[in-house]
Amino acid sequence: MADRNGVPSRDGEITEYRNPEAEATRWFDPGRRAVFVNGMANTGKNHAESGLALSLLQMCPVIGLYNLTGGFFEDLSQCLLDKYQWDGPRAASPSEILDAIVADAARRGQRMDRAAAMEKALERNPAAASLFRLLRRPEYRQAAIFAHSQGNLILSNTLSAIGLVDGETKLGTYEVRTFGSPAVNWPRGVKPIECGFTWDPVTWLAGFDFSFSISKVGMPADSLNPLTHGFAEYMKCDPAFVINRFRWGSLGVTVSMDEDGLATALVRMGRNLPRVRSVFERLKTHHPSDSDDVALLYVEKLRRGTNGAAVLGALKSEPALRKLLIDVMDGGWTTAREKEAIRFLRAL
Repeated sequence: MADRNGVPSRDGEITEYRNPEAEATRWFDPGRRAVFVNGMANTGKNHAESGLALSLLQMCPVIGLYNLTGGFFEDLSQCLLDKYQWDGPRAASPSEILDAIVADAARRGQRMDRAAAMEKALERNPAAASLFRLLRRPEYRQAAIFAHSQGNLILSNTLSAIGLVDGETKLGTYEVRTFGSPAVNWPRGVKPIECGFTWDPVTWLAGFDFSFSISKVGMPADSLNPLTHGFAEYMKCDPAFVINRFRWGSLGVTVSMDEDGLATALVRMGRNLPRVRSVFERLKTHHPSDSDDVALLYVEKLRRGTNGAAVLGALKSEPALRKLLIDVMDGGWTTAREKEAIRFLRAL
């Protein structure tokens, strides 16, 4: 692994990023790891900036896997090869490719195990081969993986390879989050949390979302350019993407909101209370009729959950978030359950 917070220069190079601003706070969790794979046309500097931004958002170290840029046309060619490596109209299945490599080695009198054979199958893209080795390490078997643009093609291929070598049941342990993804297929066992701007043309390459499961945002509020694809823009809109995973509607109108699902997602953010607060601030501003219900469920789930005590202990020293939760529950008609949750928060 390269120096911490360094700028990578080699394809598949791995660097650990710890945002100094995040690391200086009490919310930073050094024991958690997120993995990041960048898209095409990203310099090493771009990659490092994204890794540091993600570390700030996630409040944890980020392991950056660098997908080296070779220029627009070279990157585009690599994208097409990545996209169709396993799933193209004339592509052999991963199993067929693996068997052919093992058989070829045997003909030459060499003994090759399945993992080594799969690395050889992936080595056309050094970033994919490097990611394959990284994600098979025990400490990354339950990692949250963030992929942007072409990084999703690399990640999808890598997970397909891991599923073939180690079994598809292993894939369910990864938490996959995609941004601006052109990937059409993901291996069985992987249920990615997908985010895409409506006017991000790269997402159109994945086809129409018939499942309506992709969290969509029209365009960044501070941008006049509808054709938005940059990873930094995705990070800025994190609260909207979190909410829209559980919201049905368009043009600013909410038809329905899975309030229980959103509250559960916020509880899963654990002690990353700055991120939780940013979501509630957006709820209060843009979805006030849902904000009180989500706040109530959030507090109740923390009080009942086995890991809730640690978060409540952190919430005790975060008066701004406590006040926000109280304000959204105390606005308008307040139910008996909300009054009880408010009394609890005031007593922390």
